This record gives sequence, structure tokens and C-alpha cells, in this order.
Amino acid sequence: MTFGMILTAILISVTNLTITEPVDGETYDGDWLPLRAIVENENEVPDSVHYSLNGQTAVLIPRLNTDWPTYMQNYQNHGYSESPAPTDNTILWTAPVTGFLHEFPTPVVVDGMVYYTADSIGEGTTDSLYALDAATGELLWKYDTGHADDAVTVVDGRVYSASDSIFCLDAQTGERIWANGIADHMGGTPVVFDGKVYCGRTNVVPDSSGIYCLDALTGSFLWGDTLFCFPASCMGLWNSMLFVPTASMGGGNIGALSAFNMYTGELLWQNTDSGDGYWDSSPVIVDGVIYINDWYEKTFAFDAITGQKVWEQSAGGTATIAYHDERLYFARENKPFYCLNASNGIIIWSAPYNQHGSSGIADGMVFFGEYSRNDSARVIALDCASGDTVWTYMTTANRFQGSPSITDGILYIPAIDGNLYAFGTGLKYTYREDYFYADVGPNELIVTSFDNAAAVAADTINFTVTQTGITLEPSSRLALCASPNPFYSTASISFELSEPGWTSVTVYDLSGRIVRTLENSELGTGQHSITWDGRRENGEGVAAGLYYCRIQSGGVSETTGLCLLR
Repeated sequence: MTFGMILTAILISVTNLTITEPVDGETYDGDWLPLRAIVENENEVPDSVHYSLNGQTAVLIPRLNTDWPTYMQNYQNHGYSESPAPTDNTILWTAPVTGFLHEFPTPVVVDGMVYYTADSIGEGTTDSLYALDAATGELLWKYDTGHADDAVTVVDGRVYSASDSIFCLDAQTGERIWANGIADHMGGTPVVFDGKVYCGRTNVVPDSSGIYCLDALTGSFLWGDTLFCFPASCMGLWNSMLFVPTASMGGGNIGALSAFNMYTGELLWQNTDSGDGYWDSSPVIVDGVIYINDWYEKTFAFDAITGQKVWEQSAGGTATIAYHDERLYFARENKPFYCLNASNGIIIWSAPYNQHGSSGIADGMVFFGEYSRNDSARVIALDCASGDTVWTYMTTANRFQGSPSITDGILYIPAIDGNLYAFGTGLKYTYREDYFYADVGPNELIVTSFDNAAAVAADTINFTVTQTGITLEPSSRLALCASPNPFYSTASISFELSEPGWTSVTVYDLSGRIVRTLENSELGTGQHSITWDGRRENGEGVAAGLYYCRIQSGGVSETTGLCLLR
């Protein structure tokens, strides 16, 4: 009896596990393939999930953590989740925890719990921090924090919330661990990193505000800096640098986008390119570039190291930008929703929906709440590639100002109608292996989930591999290619430029960290070839495994895989 026959004999259900990669029936030109499966298990995480290829011994597949622990999902404010997402407007639950006026905070989701701070006092609500069950919306605990304008951050079992003070609470019980009155609700979502908490405080009179660094365990003061203008949105963190957008409130000071050393508080640079100094959105940081909107409907790209402008676009947006796959997504109240090319700011498409809060991206869709002064406003899902409408849901709110989060297949978004909405059909858990080795020829892949040592769900697919090597995405513009691949000592990386221009070629590990910059200069038209010897910038050899090589030139970006053997 084969392994597959044994599984079939003991399965209880086969309806709630789906293999999404590789694709059933497809043919691949490489034998290293990504593996991804989605498991629905009655809102409970399976004990384990395994795969078996061609009847071989089963291999454990790790679960992909799609938690949303802070505003815009990470401190670079990308607003992107690797979770599956709702493909229609089915509502899983609603919870009466929002107000009827403001409601800017983003729901934060960690370990099956949703944390939401009500931003305004409304009928039947108070300014409180709520912890809800992610699958049911059931209230688990509540803490009265006072007025809050931004999302919380959850790190290492602790919740950090900035309201009339900065609070540190136990994530499971809501019990207060410490509080410090140095922060307030206008200072943005707390940034918690390397044992430190970064928060802001607004002082309108006199015209000065502050940014502060506290000990994450005790709340004790470590350092502080004066901003001279008030924090306009949430901070960003990248490469030991803290980026703080501010806005002027009179008094002769111009609001600046400021960069600080996160460890010492040293001011590194300031940028005042915004009209009248009003940076109305949070900085989005990608590969050393900051993307940000100002109040005057301009979108900027700045060099994160120097603060110098890379490009500017007057598309008309003020909301914090969401980023994924070289594209920027945003709008404002009286303008269309835009998708821009991140390399040059050129508009790719627009859609006839306005927005005040930020967007969330998952599963090839961008989600946001409509800003409307009418009697009702919609939750919108657009196709990321085309801008076409996938689904909408009409609420009784007259506008949305809060931002969504997407975790384990559920979309959470607050509305100004008293409700926090959860869209979806239940928790969907993602299990992923970045690459596994398949045989040349036909393959049968079985993925199985287990509870209490019993197989409770499975899916089987068949696919064909035609040759050895990494599976490469079709390359029509830069013709990026690596050979040999896999390689033992050196790999030759070739590409072709149709026009001269600044070109960068960079090797990354699977976590997205830069391993080696192979090229970063002006190159001419034609065929080029460079080599990578499996070493870092400092000459240290890297471990055997899988890496990514990315080329960027003339507004085009392509990526291929590299497999190093030792």
C-alpha cells in the first residue's frame, strides 16, 4: 500500500486544505519549487502539516506567521500581508467597539487576538483598548486608556498604547505593567524594537513637540529630542534610523520629515520639501527609499540615507501609502485611488474611489474604506494589477478613516458606525516552504494536516518538471539569468540593457536582508555579466541555501533565485 493510499484510508475530511503552489497540472522548467498550502481547521491551528512527494517520507511544513502586530503591519509601513484574503463581502462578525466620529486606529492582530483602541466617544462607547477573539469577535478584556488616535503595537506578549500616557499592558490579560505620561495620543503608534519604545508627544503651545525613547520593560526614560512641530502621523524604522513626519502649527517653524539615530537620538537629516511643512502620512521605507504623501496632494520618494528627493508626483494623495511588488497604493478624500510605479512615480492606474485612511494589501487585492460625507460608505476591494473592483460592502457609516489589517484569511476594518468589521469565512492558516526539491518528470504531491495524531485534511496535486535548476519567472526586458544554478563556488549572473542607465544588482537572503551588492553604477546598452562567489560584502562566505538576486534598471525590476551548494 502506498503512502497516499494509507492517508486516504485514515482521512476524516478533505475539504479544508488546499495546495496553492505548485499549481496542479502545471509544467515547470526547474526542480526547486515553492510550496504553499492553506488550511481551514474550524478556527484552530492544526497540530502539524506535512508534505510527501512521490510516496517518500513525509516532511514537516512550517506555518507562516501572518500576524499584524502594529500599524501598517511593520515598522516600514508597507501595509502588506502574505495571508489569503476574502474574495467576497461575507461578514464573519462585527463588534460594537468603535465610535461615531473619528476612528483612525488600525486593528492589530497577534496570536488569535484583535487589539483595537476606540478613537472617539460615541453612544455606548468609551475611549478604551479592546481585546477580542479573532475568530468570533468575543470581548476578552478591556482597558480604559483615554483618547487614542493610533493603533497599538504588540511585541513579546505586551501591548503598547499611546493615549493620555503610554501604557504597557499584558497582552493576554490586559493588566497594566507600567505607564509613562511622557507620550500622548498625537504621537503616533509606538515603535518597539531592541528593548526600547519610541513614542511622541504634541505641545501646540508653545509650538514644540518631542520624540522619546523609553525602556520597553520598565518604561524608564532613555533619551528625548525636540521636534518644534507636532508629529503628523506614525513613525518609520529602518537601518537604525527613526523617521518622524511632523506638521507646522504656526509660530514660524516649518514641519519637517526628520531622521534620527534610534540609539542616540542624534538628528541625522531633515527634509522640508512639503508645502508649508505638513507631512500628513507615515513614511514607507523600501530598499533605502522613503515614499510619503504631504497634505498638499504630492507624493515624494526620498533617499533614506540622505533625505534627498528622488522623484515627485502630483497625483493627489494624502493617505499613508501601501506598498507591494514595486507599486504604491493610496488616495485622498476628493481624489481617485491611485496605483503608482515605485521606481519613478508614474501612474499605472486609477479607480473612482476616495480614501482618508490607509490601505491593506493581501492575495493580489488592495483593501480600504471609502471616505464619503453621504449617509453610507463602502469597504472596497480592488485588483492590485488592474484596479478593477473585486467586491464592495455598503455600511451605515458616512465615511471611513481607519485602516484595515489582514491576518489568517480575515480582513478587519473599523467604521464610524460603532462597529469593527471582520470579513471572511473563518481563520485560514498558511503553511509554506520557500523551496523544495522535485524530481525531473511527473510528480505527485500530497499535503496533510494532523490533529491529535490523526490526519484530518489533505490535498493531492500532480505536476511535471522538465529540467534541473531554479524555477525562473519569465524575463522579457532585462533577461536576468544565473548559471550554473545550483552552483558550488561561483555563479555568473547575466542581463541585458536596452538603454543605458543606473543599474543595481543585489543578492538577498530569504528574509529580505541584503547579502551582497554586486553592481550599483551607470551601465551602457547591451549584454552584461557579473559573478557572485557566495560571499558577503566583508568577504565572509555564506551558508549553503537559497538566495534571491534582484536587478533594478530604468524603472524595471526582476528577480531570480540562486541555489548555493557546499
